[in-house]
Amino acid sequence: MAFKDQVRCPQCGVPNEPGALFCSRCGASQNRPGYSGSRKRRVSLAGFVMALAMLLALGITVFVLYTIINRSITPTTGTTTDPYAGVSGTVATLETSTTAGSTTDTSNSTTDTVVGSVLVRPHAATASSSLKATTLTDFRPTNLLDGDPATAWVSDGNGAGQWVRLEFEELIPLVRLEIGNGYQKSPDLFSGYERVKSILLEYSDGATQVVQLLDSQSLQEITPAADQTLWIKFTVLSVYPTFTWQDAALSEIRVYETIQ
Repeated sequence: MAFKDQVRCPQCGVPNEPGALFCSRCGASQNRPGYSGSRKRRVSLAGFVMALAMLLALGITVFVLYTIINRSITPTTGTTTDPYAGVSGTVATLETSTTAGSTTDTSNSTTDTVVGSVLVRPHAATASSSLKATTLTDFRPTNLLDGDPATAWVSDGNGAGQWVRLEFEELIPLVRLEIGNGYQKSPDLFSGYERVKSILLEYSDGATQVVQLLDSQSLQEITPAADQTLWIKFTVLSVYPTFTWQDAALSEIRVYETIQ
């Protein structure tokens, strides 16, 4: 083929065969409109667009993850809907029956006697979950039975649906219950952990009752729905909306039977 028949590339000037569509050196279009510019430039433009799309997708992913994490660690504030607000039930009252001189503690007895009743010690306490213990503190359900409001059972996770079950060695005649709401070791811990607002009590005879607890550190009295029972299960239905950590806490549960 004669040199004069060759067509010079308008982009780089290299001679190409007359029928060539693209330059053998730079890849530029030889005779088709709309393909001006080198193949390298077209590849660079496609890479830029792809990189921009990846950055946009990464930004959206980071925003979504930030929103999820922020919502999970930010305490719920304001008004929340209590699904059991319309359920009729017992409203707890502040404990007032125990007065000076009404409690008798003897060194040879394992129970504390209150006028007209005796404190029963359950032989077992189980829970749906318990917050992982630290080197100094544990959060097991037996803390509810030690008579010390500075210790507490704390659920591992949101309180709604969490439960504690107390079991007795024999059928006991019930007279009243007392509950210490929240983690009462200090004011900061009391406000920091979820305090129980409504709780479901279930008894071995099939009786149930919904109890509305007060947002208070005082012991709260409950009149049982059952006259006697082998066990009592306490299930958290809702919590008060102001808290820092999403773990429900109870400091005390005391069960009293009538003196025989």
